[in-house]
Amino acid sequence: MELSIDTSTRYASVCLADQANVLCQYSWFSKQNHSKELLPSIVNLLDSSGIDKEDLDCIIVAAGPGSFSALRVGLSTAKGLCESLGIPLISVNTMEIEAHKFKGLGLPICSVLDIGRGEIAASIYSDADQKWGCIIKEDIYTPTELCSTITKQTVFCGEGIKNVSDSIKHELGALAIIPEQNTPTRLPASIAAIGYEIFSTGVWGNVSTVEPIYLRRPSISKPRIS
Repeated sequence: MELSIDTSTRYASVCLADQANVLCQYSWFSKQNHSKELLPSIVNLLDSSGIDKEDLDCIIVAAGPGSFSALRVGLSTAKGLCESLGIPLISVNTMEIEAHKFKGLGLPICSVLDIGRGEIAASIYSDADQKWGCIIKEDIYTPTELCSTITKQTVFCGEGIKNVSDSIKHELGALAIIPEQNTPTRLPASIAAIGYEIFSTGVWGNVSTVEPIYLRRPSISKPRIS
């Protein structure tokens, strides 16, 4: 039994699965209250499924990129549960979760997250030759910079694509395929599937060494001087 946790952005989710087969899931829009909402959501998920936390075989967590504080909440909660239960922690890249539902199209898939300041985080995944993986690691771009890296028809997806879709279509024309997506764009079934595939290899990192993926330091306001 696997518990998945995703607090990468304000769209958060928890999911309970058995060998990647989703049993129960809960997604919500958090108004920067992940620390208050996450544990009750996990408790409700387990209770509604009739599953005890001792029945869990591993915990899967979205490690980012994403919001600095939101990622910290998800990761610290996952680490605490893993350490108390003595089970593995499986770390999954948030950009891969975004791309996963388009796996099988035979085209590069570009995941996009809005990170503010007119910039986006993006990475590209591919299942060419039936081998799924990241071909361009996550980095920070302006929409124009991202488009300059695209040389073939590519699927664009993710929570951040909505705000830059017009720019990308204008720059790339027919090279850009932008499917209609509902929010939340990251499916709990995707993190469950990716995480279970890693878990089934039997090769996991140490719980204490798993860290969130940040592309830049958090913005910290200086205190006002009265």
